[in-house]
Amino acid sequence: MKLLLILVAALLTGCAGHSFPLSNRFVFPDTATDKAEVFADANGTLYPSGWKSHFQPRLDKKRPGEGKWRAGNLLAQSTHSPRFRALIERDEVRQLRELREFSQRHKRIFVLVHGYNTSVTDADLPFSIIEEQLDLKPGDGVIRFYWDGLIGKGAGAIKIWFKAASDSQLVGSRALRAVLSQISEREIYVIAHSRGASVVMSALGNPVYESGFLARINRAARSWGKSYRSILAPKPLVDQENNIHVLLLAPAIDRIDFCDSAQQPRNSKGFVCSKLRPLGTQVKSFGYTVNPDDPVLGKFIFSSHAFNPTGLGYTPSIGRELKGENYPIFREYLLEKSRSFHAFKDYAAHPSFLEMLRNIGIGRPTVQRPVEPLGN
Repeated sequence: MKLLLILVAALLTGCAGHSFPLSNRFVFPDTATDKAEVFADANGTLYPSGWKSHFQPRLDKKRPGEGKWRAGNLLAQSTHSPRFRALIERDEVRQLRELREFSQRHKRIFVLVHGYNTSVTDADLPFSIIEEQLDLKPGDGVIRFYWDGLIGKGAGAIKIWFKAASDSQLVGSRALRAVLSQISEREIYVIAHSRGASVVMSALGNPVYESGFLARINRAARSWGKSYRSILAPKPLVDQENNIHVLLLAPAIDRIDFCDSAQQPRNSKGFVCSKLRPLGTQVKSFGYTVNPDDPVLGKFIFSSHAFNPTGLGYTPSIGRELKGENYPIFREYLLEKSRSFHAFKDYAAHPSFLEMLRNIGIGRPTVQRPVEPLGN
């Protein structure tokens, strides 16, 4: 009862909002650049270039890219604006075409995905740290994938978790899947942090949704038009003969995130997944960190099994059981000296991640210092 009262208090008092792009333009189609950026809202709809001409959210003056938003997503915002809806749909086609052209100019593609409760400003530092650790060569391309994982401060971080956990699945199945489907016959390295792991898993195959979220989205989609009736069941990831390598830092996912979508329950209470889904023939490697002292994955005073379980990055047995049952390509990177942190930047700079990069041949070579000759 005490834990329940603490949770209720957090939900009532926490401050929460949305994450917005800092840019008004995507994807940066300059043929000379090796980087591209996209930003997906909570439904996995890509922000179009020129979106600021159609609505102005109430932004936090002290924290760039964070603020309140009554509509909550682009489709709701454009319900009564045919011009804005047309821009959203037209620009998504353009962005995906430019991403396809971008990928054709590069041999290896690195896709970086942040987690929940992360603004563009918050994500840029760890993204930069990762890029510095990669052995990037001429012909490599980087895609920074941003999404609205909501923003919560203090107890607000607990408040937004439930919605962001489900939103991440929709973002993956619609936005990241669409991005990956533009790439063909390439080496793709998808690096994600925290609930960004759910975005990645949902891009690879349709997830099992929390039953309440499923009902809410279906109701909301009725006002979005015929094009969005299948929003929860988009077309499967296109097999473009890529080699996809998954690298997860502090993955805030669990067995249910590997569950076959045919197992979708009418009521999530007491649900136990009995059938795991294949990752697909394109996925060639799957590495992830495990930190038994991660306070966010451990849910602080609760449990990693509570409120959308997050055991893969927290409890070694979760991944080991999944590996033995269905995923022999799993490779665990257990932090030798586990530490109480969850921040993206801390994982991006940790030796375990650097080892992960080196093991699959994409880490920057270690500089060997010359040995000083011994004196006589």
